[in-house]
Amino acid sequence: MKVIATILACIATFFVLSAVIPTAEEAEIYDSFVRLHVIANSNSDEDQSLKLKVRDKVLDKINEYDVTSKEEAFYVLKECKGELEKIAETEIRANGKSYDVSIEIGEESYPTRYYDDFCLPAGNYNSVRVVIGDGDGENWWCVLYPPLCREGALSYEDAYIDVGLTKEQYDLITQSSGKYKVKFKLLELAASVAGIDY
Repeated sequence: MKVIATILACIATFFVLSAVIPTAEEAEIYDSFVRLHVIANSNSDEDQSLKLKVRDKVLDKINEYDVTSKEEAFYVLKECKGELEKIAETEIRANGKSYDVSIEIGEESYPTRYYDDFCLPAGNYNSVRVVIGDGDGENWWCVLYPPLCREGALSYEDAYIDVGLTKEQYDLITQSSGKYKVKFKLLELAASVAGIDY
């Protein structure tokens, strides 16, 4: 009986780990984007409106940076963090609030996020996180690089080419293949070692 319980526990662990370990395609997607995450002070209408005003000012400045790669975008954002914080703080003061604002640039865990034409899988992405005041309100997400946040941004087809995604990765994000393929990371690894197409 103990042997059966141990085997069942091992199988359950295998399936749980397989579900949370990203596939190679997903891992490359995480490495190809820089995300923006703006968090409001609270859920009051006033604070939510302020969040969008701060977002617009920060995006206006970020859109002035002329970058041609994800690495360059992330480097420039780190270098300009203080400038972005001042811009956000100025907008907060202009709206009669004395909230602090902090901008954190690093890696952040994102849930699966659906946009108009595509979906980014849950995972850890390079991220610019703007926290207004207590940061207890609803948040707003977008993709800074490739530049999909702004009006007149690249079409997603162009953006995926710019960051070097494969057709399979593009299909994974846009779900344009019309079907889902369930994959388990451990089986994918075992198949690659055995030279089998999984």
